[in-house]
Amino acid sequence: MMFLKLSRSSKIKRILVVSLSNIGDVVLTLPVVDILRAAFPAAELQLIVGPKAKSLFDENPHLSRVIGYDKKMSWRAKLAWFLDLRRQRFDLVVDLRNSMLPFLLNAGTVTLPIGVPPKVHMKAKHLARLALVFDDLKIPAERRAVSFSVDQHARVAQIVHGWNDYVVVAPGAADQRKRWGEEGFLCVVRHLRSKGKNVILVGDQNDKHAGTHIAAAFSEGVLDLCGQTNLVELAGVMARATFAVTNDSGIMHLASYFDRPVIALFGRTDPFFYGPWSSRAIILRKGVLMTDINPKDVIAEVDKFLC
Repeated sequence: MMFLKLSRSSKIKRILVVSLSNIGDVVLTLPVVDILRAAFPAAELQLIVGPKAKSLFDENPHLSRVIGYDKKMSWRAKLAWFLDLRRQRFDLVVDLRNSMLPFLLNAGTVTLPIGVPPKVHMKAKHLARLALVFDDLKIPAERRAVSFSVDQHARVAQIVHGWNDYVVVAPGAADQRKRWGEEGFLCVVRHLRSKGKNVILVGDQNDKHAGTHIAAAFSEGVLDLCGQTNLVELAGVMARATFAVTNDSGIMHLASYFDRPVIALFGRTDPFFYGPWSSRAIILRKGVLMTDINPKDVIAEVDKFLC
């Protein structure tokens, strides 16, 4: 096991990236995957993620293998899981989870948390971990960590009814305390429709009530996809959006990954560490409670993106 710096000329045949569990946290690690995929195009690249995020990488030709890790596995299953990894003989292990795997897998080169700055945005923190072993941190323009097959592109085009110009509104969040009210989002959607914008509502099964409630107020121009897409389809919808209005959520991070303009509503979470990272992003935070945000405040920010 070594801690030497690598370069694009290094002979790397097999790479393992140890990512995280929750969808938003996993998306924050994807720039690391993109850099490694571009730097070592001939290498096998395997990715470990939690079970919630695994389907985000379905049919991705740029990843050799996506490995699920469920902490609820039995100890026998965990042992078999580990032994399978050890047999791979990785040349490089980039561990973004702070696990013991780099010490146990006997890889050629590994990352350790030594020297990683603690008080930076999480995306920057992951990149700093990669910088311990690889200097070229230029993020490529092409997103390969989440990629779409021809069939997936076709499915997304059908899902969005062929719309080429639409705004994504995401009323949900995994933590109830991060959710802005449905009535507030309804006001925002009304404003978008008054400006002639098509709106797509997105979210998971827990957001179906909000999506149904908001969409019911409109006879056209609003498409409710809450609970109706898988993760890859959701990513495809986000990648095509004109801009997005979201809570602090995994969907916000997906918008950032595809560099879609985003208006992100924050309450108790500190956006310094977990805010959006699109090249054009607005953070709206009025206090620790989401109820402190007034619909007029959000609409004023929306108008900046409509100019």
